[in-house]
Amino acid sequence: MNLYIVTGTTRGLGEALALRIARDADNELIALARAPDAPVPGGARLEVDLADPVALAAACDRIEQRIRGKRYAKAVLVNNAGVVAPVAPLEAADPAELARNLAVNLVAPMLLMGRFLRMTESAAMLRRIINISSGAGRRPIFGWSAYCAAKAGLDMASRVVALESQSRRRPVEVASLAPGVIDTAMQGVVRSAAPEDFADVERFRKMKADGALRSPDDVAADILRLEAEGRLKGEGVLDLREL
Repeated sequence: MNLYIVTGTTRGLGEALALRIARDADNELIALARAPDAPVPGGARLEVDLADPVALAAACDRIEQRIRGKRYAKAVLVNNAGVVAPVAPLEAADPAELARNLAVNLVAPMLLMGRFLRMTESAAMLRRIINISSGAGRRPIFGWSAYCAAKAGLDMASRVVALESQSRRRPVEVASLAPGVIDTAMQGVVRSAAPEDFADVERFRKMKADGALRSPDDVAADILRLEAEGRLKGEGVLDLREL
């Protein structure tokens, strides 16, 4: 049996990943999302606001209770949930949105990585962490200061965890993976921005009009194939378009 813990599963890439994971009867899925607790194909969804560290800690306690005493062939954490707002020059950015962006995109994945490493120490022979990053963490984008900073931080945190894992009795495979441009609700948010807030808005609108955005399901299929093949590892920072 394999364990998959995936965040942000109510739509977009997270939903596509969850649906594909659930197709295999050998997989147990624990989905973390803002939607209410409910059974889902392959497992269960737990409601949590990732911007709230207290709520996140409580959700991790619940995961530990669910997996206590179980043994898995592999355990995989996919930190997928993300927010792009605020989309604006830094001086115009809403402080609450800025704080939430960093909490969801950087702090929550780091907290989850730490709890995942502890709770699966003796529960799985093989452990993998896949952090969904972005090219925005590797180059500056006008109006995306919070998102760029959070993803750059996630890349570096992944590299550090990959380095630290080398000293473990059983190393952990870690990847901070930029998946390319996907046709999700987040893309709708950035396309609706005013040019003075997001200088590249017309380019993103053109990509949508030209059909240049990949579907969440296609990207999910590629990620899970590469994960199954053991190709999402290394120094911690990868790009799906180069694999």
